[in-house]
Amino acid sequence: MSNIQNVNDMMNLIRITKSDDDRLERLIPLYKAAFPLEERRDIDELKRMIREKPEMYFNAIECDGELAGLFIYWDLKDFYYMEHLAVFESMRNLRIGQQVLDYIALHLDGPRLLEVEPATDEMTTRRVNYYKRNGYEILDTTFIQPSYREDKDAGLLWIMGNGQPERLREFTERIKQVIYRDHYKK
Repeated sequence: MSNIQNVNDMMNLIRITKSDDDRLERLIPLYKAAFPLEERRDIDELKRMIREKPEMYFNAIECDGELAGLFIYWDLKDFYYMEHLAVFESMRNLRIGQQVLDYIALHLDGPRLLEVEPATDEMTTRRVNYYKRNGYEILDTTFIQPSYREDKDAGLLWIMGNGQPERLREFTERIKQVIYRDHYKK
């Protein structure tokens, strides 16, 4: 499979598989800025996973040849887990995130799950509504996300998906085991 997936005439998803990729170095500040400490990995851990986890797809988003953002998803065989999507501030409002969601709706066949913060304020409500407009529904409001870091607490998140999978509990347990297992403490 090619590491470049053409999304449309102006945008590409480029899978990063090497931790010394120049694009990754330029995306790390976005990763840090877009996601709170408890919702992201240590950078050395992220680089290790890019090298060692073939089920993890760390994608650079390029728009007209310019680095625009990042999109991380996992192929967990029975379903896809969409972990992180972020666009550089200078590239926002160009519908880049929308184009990524349109692409995955067409090319990632089967259940797709993601986590969102509970809708408690204007920003989190807007984010939930954005995913709803894109065909996702709230499936679970009781999901406890294990922390990516030992010194941080687990947090309540909502699971959204593109339909109600019969095996939702199994899938959320697999997310905990595969995505967070290195950090998850009982």
